[in-house]
Amino acid sequence: MNEALILSKNILGELLPESSISPEGLQKICDRLPELQRAKRAVGRRNSQTTSTLMTMTMIADSPYRQMKQCLSQIDNKRNALIEAHFRTKKNKVKIERWEKSGDELDAVEAEEARVGIEQSRTAAENAMKEIGMYQDIYEQIRTSHNIPVNWDEEDYEKTEIDHALRMGFRQAIQNLMSSGRIAISTVEYWEQFGVHPMVGEKLTKDYLGSVEAEMKGGKLPSVVSMHKFLDSMVETFKDEHKHSLTRIGVDAIINHQYAYKK
Repeated sequence: MNEALILSKNILGELLPESSISPEGLQKICDRLPELQRAKRAVGRRNSQTTSTLMTMTMIADSPYRQMKQCLSQIDNKRNALIEAHFRTKKNKVKIERWEKSGDELDAVEAEEARVGIEQSRTAAENAMKEIGMYQDIYEQIRTSHNIPVNWDEEDYEKTEIDHALRMGFRQAIQNLMSSGRIAISTVEYWEQFGVHPMVGEKLTKDYLGSVEAEMKGGKLPSVVSMHKFLDSMVETFKDEHKHSLTRIGVDAIINHQYAYKK
């Protein structure tokens, strides 16, 4: 561990010249700070693997392609951050070399501060790499569990978008009814865009919630699988209804194969 990253009594003495903390108390704090660096390796990332896997993947997407897209987005964000950190570190190393050669006292402080920043960025980079690896594994597990080919393309992705939209619409309807007792205007508009008559969608959603409530009154506790089956049944019921919207718009198909990325 770089000593610059570990608070010492000398550094604290400069920061807190009139501290009410006893010398023994300061020493105790300093002695236990290395544990912070070790523990940060375990919990230093923004989200836990549990949060990333269950909350991010479940709430953002209703299709495996959407979930894989989310993985790719997370990986891309972390990769870009690592590239920025790489060049920032290279620039700081050049600055440190110049500051150290200048002989100026303030430049020496700048150099010391920059060194600390480089050390701290290494921990952040390690956590970023761990998250990249985690999302790569999730991506592969989703792909293989849904029998998606390695070289899937944009057309494969687009084929699942109607199913995703229908599940999302009826999930929103469940949330609307549970939170306010009525369907939100945004859900009504969403349904109409994909060919679902709002009153029909509302009735079916209320019927489902009523069946769950009846089971609970009978002493049963339905699992979330019940909701997933309902959402799947809505996809099966309305999977071709978007064609009415296409006819009204005046287009023949959603996907223009001429401009879609193909494997």
